Amino acid sequence: MLKFKIDKAAFDALSDEQKAMYQEAGEGYQLAIEGLPDVSGLEAKVNELLGEKKAEKTKREAAEKAAREAAEDKARKEGDVVALENSWKQKLAEAEQAYKGQIESLNGSLNTLLVDNVAQSLATQLGGEAAPVLMPHIKSRLAVEVQDGKPVTRVLDAEGKPSAATIDELGKEFAGNKVFAGVIIGSKASGTGGASNPATPAGGAGGLNGGNLVSEAADIISRMGVE
Repeated sequence: MLKFKIDKAAFDALSDEQKAMYQEAGEGYQLAIEGLPDVSGLEAKVNELLGEKKAEKTKREAAEKAAREAAEDKARKEGDVVALENSWKQKLAEAEQAYKGQIESLNGSLNTLLVDNVAQSLATQLGGEAAPVLMPHIKSRLAVEVQDGKPVTRVLDAEGKPSAATIDELGKEFAGNKVFAGVIIGSKASGTGGASNPATPAGGAGGLNGGNLVSEAADIISRMGVE
């Protein structure tokens, strides 16, 4: 099938009969179709208009900023408290909006690090290839909690309330649950198939790369300037 527009390399590879069906168009060739409008400059025009629109937006934002600063300066000189208050309210609203965006991004990152990743790790240890079956159940039993200024993975009880259980104890609970016996690796053997680690602190993220996850979470908080 012939293409409407091709480059020189593709044109040179055509037979003489096929070449006769093309005509030069800019740096390439296009099918010579009678009555087809010339759109060779359309892309350039679109790019030009987009550039003008971007420049206009930048110019407008700069003008708005200059006008706001001029109004603030005028209000200071004239002692217009109301104008100054309105200006600062606008700045505060903009700052709060930006801060909310950072908080939402941070919470999403922490949830991925300390809930999703931990649940995936435990589900894989317990069920192997059947991890997707266990994943939603384990995830519903985990939450992010701040202890001594540091985010950790908190294990929840069956009612969704914070508990003192460790992640490894949660693993043992699932391993001993007859409902999941069909997907638990080595369910007839003792333990949780490698998920047990008595040294894990209560409610913490240890045992399943928890230390690394907490470190990554703390690093995110540090980079975003949230204490």
